[in-house]
This record gives sequence, structure tokens and C-alpha cells, in this order.
Amino acid sequence: MVKLNTMKKILPLFLFCAFVANSFAQLSHEQRIQDSIIGWWGNPQFDNRLKLDNTTLQKKKIATLDKFVEWMKKSYTPVGGLGDFTRYVNKNNYYVVFRVWNVTFEKEYLDAKGHFLPVSEENTPFRMSANLIPASYPVSFLNTPDQFFFTWPPDRIGSSAEDYKDMDPRIHPNVYKYITRVNEDVTIFLAPDNKLPFIPVTIGEYLNESDASLDRNFQLEKEKINKQWSDTKTREKVYTYKQKEFDQYRAAIAKWREKYKNKLNEPAVIHNMQPTIISEFFGDIDPFAISENEKAMKQYYPVFKLDAATMEKCKTDQPQWIAINLPYETKERGNQLFEMYTAVTQNLNYDYIYNYFFDPEKVKGIAYKPANEEQLNARLNNYRGKPSSAKNLAANTAPLPPNVFFMDDFSANTEGGDPVNWYFKTFGEHSTIATVKGQTGKWVKLGYNNPLSSTLMKKPLTENFTLEYDIVTDGEFSSSTGGAASLILNTRLSNTDGSENIYNNGTRVTINIVSGNEASYNDNNYQGNIKIDINSSPSVNKQNSSEGISYTYPIREFTNKKTKVHVAVKINDGALTVFINNKQVAASKDFKMAYGGNCISCGLPAGTKFNGVFWKNTTNDAENVKVYISNVRITKD
Repeated sequence: MVKLNTMKKILPLFLFCAFVANSFAQLSHEQRIQDSIIGWWGNPQFDNRLKLDNTTLQKKKIATLDKFVEWMKKSYTPVGGLGDFTRYVNKNNYYVVFRVWNVTFEKEYLDAKGHFLPVSEENTPFRMSANLIPASYPVSFLNTPDQFFFTWPPDRIGSSAEDYKDMDPRIHPNVYKYITRVNEDVTIFLAPDNKLPFIPVTIGEYLNESDASLDRNFQLEKEKINKQWSDTKTREKVYTYKQKEFDQYRAAIAKWREKYKNKLNEPAVIHNMQPTIISEFFGDIDPFAISENEKAMKQYYPVFKLDAATMEKCKTDQPQWIAINLPYETKERGNQLFEMYTAVTQNLNYDYIYNYFFDPEKVKGIAYKPANEEQLNARLNNYRGKPSSAKNLAANTAPLPPNVFFMDDFSANTEGGDPVNWYFKTFGEHSTIATVKGQTGKWVKLGYNNPLSSTLMKKPLTENFTLEYDIVTDGEFSSSTGGAASLILNTRLSNTDGSENIYNNGTRVTINIVSGNEASYNDNNYQGNIKIDINSSPSVNKQNSSEGISYTYPIREFTNKKTKVHVAVKINDGALTVFINNKQVAASKDFKMAYGGNCISCGLPAGTKFNGVFWKNTTNDAENVKVYISNVRITKD
């Protein structure tokens, strides 16, 4: 396991990565980070919030939290990000919030010795806790020191069901024997005999407890009134108004008790996730009426409680249950998050943790080891080995034809793998190598809104050149538009992590190509088009405070039936021309300013040389309709 307090060992690794990247695969800083073990931060500044009272009880709870930290660190080594933790101790629960932070080689996020610091506010939290109920919501108006009512959403609620459609419904074999919940988070519960002390609340109990809470909550309202108003007469008026309000609540409770008199022993399931007295008992909205749509979307909320005996046990140093909750992450979200999710679900040793608290004789004298440890070590060794394996990944090593500045048809890549020698952010949906039905060769399936650029392409480009590529969309779409992608040319130097720089002076060209649906050819609603924008700073084309020139061409060559086009962008003496399937469709001399005025400078500023070339997926329905590029070629003119 890599420790951040031994960063002297880590920095040579990154220096080696940098040497290999520059010599062979030209990996960007961002890609080197995402493919590298970063480890745990040695600075405890986020853990200094723990308030110590030096009682024996608190010390025992802290000792449990320290075990949580020890077990997590042995099971999960942060990749592509920096790990840290914060411990919390409350009266009835105690827990550790772990986080994996984004890191960068930007100077402001490196310490004086060049060690990584967390990038402000860019982290993903996950938690290991005693006596907490993740993704639950207190019914605050019912709760007292002796009882705790809460709503607990069912598995795979609402839109989240789509997010979890490809995951194992029981998370992973490593946790099959334990209680799991998949809603806002993925949660694994460990409890004695696999029984959580959560008691379902009936309709009758919910109404009775609501009725009983009115006097208590009215007294709280009176105390607020006393603080707000000093005049006795005003207080009395407000008391009277508030009393009428509470009488309405009581009448509503009586009404629902009468309506459900034959169902009072059935479980209370309400349609408010975070109920209040007002949301439940003001007006004529039935708190138990769940519509068919709410049922279909699982937008309903069973009510549970912890009784007085359980509440009292929660105050002790013996956990009543353990919960580990984290967001669901997939490979598409990048190495940082997927490695976190994989390690916590597959390598945290849930059997050991269960026995440690609820059957301690089974682990007495036995040291903690991660579950599936061989698999864990193999994954980590794969990250450690990436710099050397990158030597064998270099593409475009064959001599280029005369006048060809750059070319890549992705033929040397592996289907399903990352595009070798191309920059992209590996969190979010990123680009991967694919084959396309009905098309030959290898293609890059563009990740949505995640720019792709070559790390081997020499910059800047020459002043005069022709850039060509093929673009393909999935043809089976019924919406008005299908696959769409932008080509972006930028004179500004890219950021140090390889991403596009949109600040400072420079010129930017965006060529966005959108496929259309042929069903709309003849109804004036066809939306397939090419839109080209040229923007410069300082401004050379400005109308009514809007800078830039543009041109739109209704492209009928790229549709749900004609799914492939060849694009050529030609720059010659500052003039820009675009060709589709060798047919000229746009020329910068025809571009207009924002409000229709003729262009002042109908092309690119003199001496323009581009330092950034990016492709970006701009598809409206990117989840269901994919877009691909290949056969990229730049020729000197």
C-alpha cells in the first residue's frame, strides 16, 4: 500500500511515468494521474474536527473508528486520487467519512515538496458507520430522545433504477450473505443474525404518534413566539392563530383515522420522503395515497422506527449495526471512482468485520486481511505496471506518407480499450475503441461531453492544412437528431493536464455536425446540420456586443439511414472551407455575424496556427445513440 507520508517514493514513480510518456505513449498529466496509485494523504487536517471529551465511552468509540480506518486502508488504495478521512462521534452514532479527492499537477495543488494536495471541493465521499441509516430521512415532528421515526426509500427508487440497471442487484458475491440496500447509495448492513432493529410502523401508530406529538410541537411553537414577540397582546393573537392551525392538524388526523379504520394495522407508507406536520396534515392531501405513477417509480416511503430499548443500546460502545455506504460507480466513471467502488464492495472483508463485532471468538487473535486479496493485488500491480507497458502501446510509428502531418485509424488499438496516445478525462463517460456494425476498421466511440485529442500530434499545426476524418452515428434513432460531434480547433496552448484552454487571447473554431432524421425531410422540421463558429479575442467580428461569425448548413448527407460521412476541413491563407463527402458545404467568406451582418474579417486572423485539436460528443440522447470517429488525417498544404 502506498502511503502519502512517504511521497519521496512516489515522486520518482511519476518522474519515471513522465519519461516513459514523453518517450513512448505521450500520456497527458491527467492520464498519468488516473492510471497511477496516489494513496492516502498523510495530513490529518480534515480529521481535526473530532471534539474529544476524554470519557471512557468516547475513547472506546474512537477505537472502533480507528479500526474502520485501518480496515479501509488495508482494503483500498486510492488510484487516480488522494484519500483522506474524518471521524465523527455523536450520542447515538459514530462514523468515518472517507473521501477520494481529485489531484492535479497545477502548482496551487502541490505542497512545497511537490506532493499532491486535494483539489478544493472535488471529492467523492463514502462512509463506514455504527448505528447510522444511510439514505433515510427522520420524521422530525415525531422524534423524541426515546424514539426515532424515519422514512426509508425502497430499493432502486425513481430514476435511480435506470442508473443501476447493469449492476448485480445484490451488489457482489462478497456481500451476498448480508443485508443490502440500493437506492441513493449502495449500502451494506452488518447486524447480529442479519436482523436490523428497524420496526415497521403501522398506519394506526403513525396517526396516534402524530396526534400525540401535537401538544409537544405546539409548545415548541409557543416558545418561538415568546422569543419573537415581547408584547403580551400580540403573543395571544399569534397563540390563537397557531392553535387554530394545530386544531386543523388534529381534525385531519381524525379524518384519516376514520378513512383507514379497517387498515390501521397495515404498514404506513407515505408519499412524502421528508414529512412535516404541514405536509402530512394540512389540507386534504391524503398522506397514505400513493398514485399508480408513484408506485411504478417507487416514489413512496415506508415508515420505520427505533424503539426506546434500541435507542438506549445505541448510546453504548457496542455497535447495534454497521453500515458501509458509497455511490455506485462503473468503469465509464474512470479509474479513480471505479477502483474505490470495486475495493469497497469486493475487497473490504465483511466477514471479518461482522465477526469482530457480533461473533468475536471467530476472529480472536486473527489479523485483518482484505477479501479477495489476490485479485486486489493484481489490480494494483496492473496500475504499477502501466508506465512500462505503455512502451508497447505507441501508435503511428510507421513512416507517414509525403505531406501527411498526422494520421490515426486506431487499427493498433484493442476493442473496448482506451484510445492509445489520445487525451481524455477518465472520469465521466470517456472515449473507448469500438467496431461499428456495417463499417470496417476500428473507431473511437466518443464519450459524452468529454473532449478527445491526440498526444502525438505535433503542435502547432502548419498555417495551411487539410484535416479529414470519418464520422458515424447509430442509425436506429427515432428522435429528431442522432449522433452529433464537434471538431474544435484552438490557437491557445492546451492546459497542463491536456484539456482545452478557452481563456486569454486566441482564435477558436467549432464545427458541430448533427445527424438528422429523414422522417422530417419534408415537414420543415429536419434538424440535421453543420454549424461552424469562429470566435477570436481580441474581437475582429462584433455586432451588438456579440463576437464571432458563423454559418449553418442543413446536412442531408448524415441521417438515420445515411449513417457515415467523410469530413474535410481546409485552411488556406486564413480562409476556412468545409467539405462533406468531397462536396464543399461551407466557406468562411459566406459567414455572418451574430445578428446577420456581413463578416468584417471573413476567415482567420493572419498567421493563425492551431495548438489544440479536439473532438467532443454533443449528441442530445448520448445514452442511447452513439457517435464514432476514425481515419483522422492531417495533410500539409
